Amino acid sequence: MNLSAIWLHVHLIVNHIPMLWAVFAFVLYYYGTIKKNGDIQKAALLGFAATTAITWLVFRSGENAAGNVAGLPLLSLDYLYEHEQWAQKTLWALYAAGAIATLGVVKMWLKRQLHGVFFIFFSIVAVAAIALSAITSDIGAKIANPGVRPGSTLIKSPKYNEYKEKRKKSGTLLSDKTPVSNESAIKPAVAIKPVTVSDNVTFKEEK
Repeated sequence: MNLSAIWLHVHLIVNHIPMLWAVFAFVLYYYGTIKKNGDIQKAALLGFAATTAITWLVFRSGENAAGNVAGLPLLSLDYLYEHEQWAQKTLWALYAAGAIATLGVVKMWLKRQLHGVFFIFFSIVAVAAIALSAITSDIGAKIANPGVRPGSTLIKSPKYNEYKEKRKKSGTLLSDKTPVSNESAIKPAVAIKPVTVSDNVTFKEEK
């Protein structure tokens, strides 16, 4: 496996972590604000600040993996380019939100109160960063998956209706894999006697 392929696997593993973690940290921060719990607020802001490190890994892995997927069949270079453009915007938005969150943590450690201006400013930047992350993820899904592109028509498998009926009857997925013996394909129909040294066999030399 080449290095580009490794970066592709890394990108697919971590690409949704920043958005999901940012949403969780943002909701936790709101909860801490409503409950007026400084510890929860501090933990939430720290969590949001930590997303910047993961965001860098996501961006870097995607940048390094782009060259490995550009030639894949059914891949859209237009969506790949658009994904890269939105990823840059998301990166800087999450960096900004992480910087503001870090500033808030420092102020809380210094026993300074976070005023309403901080709350409003952080909320605006955080929501913008999360929205950009969602847009980037949506575009990224369309790069190699024609089924989720606008105007695409999905062709159902010939066994789609059979699958639905089996699920309806049993509630579980039943396997339709029938055991097949390939013994006849492996064993020749006529027994072939192996050639030995004692056999009188002559070979014609090709000129």
